Amino acid sequence: MDRNPPLQGILLLLNQLELVSGTTVAGTFYGIAFSLYCLYLHASIPRLREHDRRRQTQFMMTFSSIIMLCGLYYLVSNAWVIQDAYIKHANFPGGPFIYETTTYNTQPVIAVGLVCVSIIDISTAAIQIWRLWVIWSSIKYGRFVVIIPLLCFFGFVALRIRTIVLDLTLPIQNLANQDTKAHTAESALQATITILPTILIAGFLIFQSWRQRKLLGKSQLSAPYMNVVAILVESYTLESTWGIIIAALNSHEQPVTQFFGNTQSYIEIIAYLLVLYRVASGRAYESQRAHEPQNTRSNLSSLHWNHTATTESSDAITSGTDMNIRPTEKKSEPDIIQIQGSPA
Repeated sequence: MDRNPPLQGILLLLNQLELVSGTTVAGTFYGIAFSLYCLYLHASIPRLREHDRRRQTQFMMTFSSIIMLCGLYYLVSNAWVIQDAYIKHANFPGGPFIYETTTYNTQPVIAVGLVCVSIIDISTAAIQIWRLWVIWSSIKYGRFVVIIPLLCFFGFVALRIRTIVLDLTLPIQNLANQDTKAHTAESALQATITILPTILIAGFLIFQSWRQRKLLGKSQLSAPYMNVVAILVESYTLESTWGIIIAALNSHEQPVTQFFGNTQSYIEIIAYLLVLYRVASGRAYESQRAHEPQNTRSNLSSLHWNHTATTESSDAITSGTDMNIRPTEKKSEPDIIQIQGSPA
């Protein structure tokens, strides 16, 4: 006969949040991410036939596949651990959640899951830094803007390595007594890496949009800048909100942190793939600064209007910060905006 008292208060809430967030909510979010991944692959397949984009497309498809595999392992391992705890050890003193925490560093499947989560976090953060570098390095002294986000990135990676080492080596009694300041700092740095580059990229594009309108008057050529801003804001608003909430809750040790922590990786994947899909489907920008002539790198960027079928369409409209903009035909907006630099 079970003599354990019924779960109450915070302990009951923790057990409920662990079960729901690690299975139902996580599975739903990964399903959304997988749908975006399939749409991205479908939109990217035609680019494999284009010689100048093949290597970029192959790299980004491989990179995205690795992130998706890490997310899948994290989902499956969480489901397996939760199933083991809630079915086989449901009567453990304190509930299944306490069983999970007491056996946390004794299960290899959890250790691999921590590594997979770190790969997702670090990879998506690195992509944000790279986008910022691509945009701002096209102007003089713009590369110095990347310094602060880059320092935040290195700090985040160092703290994440520290967290993994402590989680896998310290006894559970000592791990529970660890100071939460490091976890709060890690969450704050991760949120900063998402928010700051997005703000800096959006600010740069808004300024250049205003500059083009000032130089050219009312023109549809400035609209693509605002389209990119809208795409970035839409894609990373949820991830930024998630990061801010986790950082705030960590500092107060709230039990609801369990919900946001278990689902954060899937939110990062969704935000990352949402931008990639819009790029691949022609709704955002693609950078190709590697092929940019040296005499044009001092300009803002080059915008290419991707047309189809005609010989004239293969000649892109190239514009920098100057007035040398030569449209070949009148269109409401570009199919694909390409900012010289990197593919995502």
